[in-house]
Amino acid sequence: MGEGNNTMLGQDLSPVQISDFFAAERRLRQSFPPSPLLSMAPLDQQLGAPVYLKAESLLPSGAYKIRGATNKIMALSQEVGASLRIITASSGNHGMACALSAKRLAIPATIVVPEPTPEIKKSSIRAMGADLLEIGATYDETFAATVALAEEKRMYYVHPTSDRYTVAGQGTISLELLRQLPDVDQIVVPIGGGGLITGISYAMKHLKPGVRIVGVMPEGSAVYAASRAAGKLVTLDSCASIADAVVRKTGEPYLYPYIEKYVDDIVTVSEDELRKAIKLACLYAKLTLEGAASLALAAVTSGKCALTEQTVLLCSGGNIDGSVLLSCLQG
Repeated sequence: MGEGNNTMLGQDLSPVQISDFFAAERRLRQSFPPSPLLSMAPLDQQLGAPVYLKAESLLPSGAYKIRGATNKIMALSQEVGASLRIITASSGNHGMACALSAKRLAIPATIVVPEPTPEIKKSSIRAMGADLLEIGATYDETFAATVALAEEKRMYYVHPTSDRYTVAGQGTISLELLRQLPDVDQIVVPIGGGGLITGISYAMKHLKPGVRIVGVMPEGSAVYAASRAAGKLVTLDSCASIADAVVRKTGEPYLYPYIEKYVDDIVTVSEDELRKAIKLACLYAKLTLEGAASLALAAVTSGKCALTEQTVLLCSGGNIDGSVLLSCLQG
């Protein structure tokens, strides 16, 4: 696993290859089955057309992040052996995914979170057996402290987005979709750091190039949409959204070229459209989705993305705060 120009021990920034996705799938099948592809008649009736939901929220740890984390940690385990110790910075799904993957492989894991992280997320990470450290008031402070700690302790850093193995793990979704729905013609995907849509789009464009890939971001945190408009990777002055898992001021230099090459369109949705989608998914699809996971549905219900004959909405995770869910249902 070459490190190239990496700044963190264990991170692989070498180019993604299509063979990586099939290798990743073989690893993942040792731990968990494919996520279900759902078709819900009540939701179809609300939308006026059929749609398919790739329910990543039903995977272990409650989100797609388990794919990339499992693939990366298994690959590191095969390379490093019994001395492997991992570390990552996270305040949500990636931290839980790393903790669970490491527990299954009996690998010591340290998850570093910002001090304001909700207790429910911290409790979940502890329950999965990882060492939890609370450092910093913001994610940026947490990340900087984690990098320093990783260097000091010679621990392997599992990056949540920018890593060849992480991207390949997320992209196994495309392999599953081609078996579950061979005639798929459009996939609508939430974008945060960009690892998910990079993996899905790279694999799909190599295996079935005609499939349209649409990315969705909140209006208040649309760094890749702004970057596409500017023709270069930009940094936002500020960002905020109920979809906290995808809020970020800047994109990833490693992923940006892939997104520009393989993603057909990037649309944005408002906070109100996002809240309505969370409610719609709960009432008519019987899925509890977090804000980021509702972006694809919001793009369709708002008219920002037109449905095709075989559209798949990527429902990325279900780890939503109870008070946020309640406010959406009451709205």
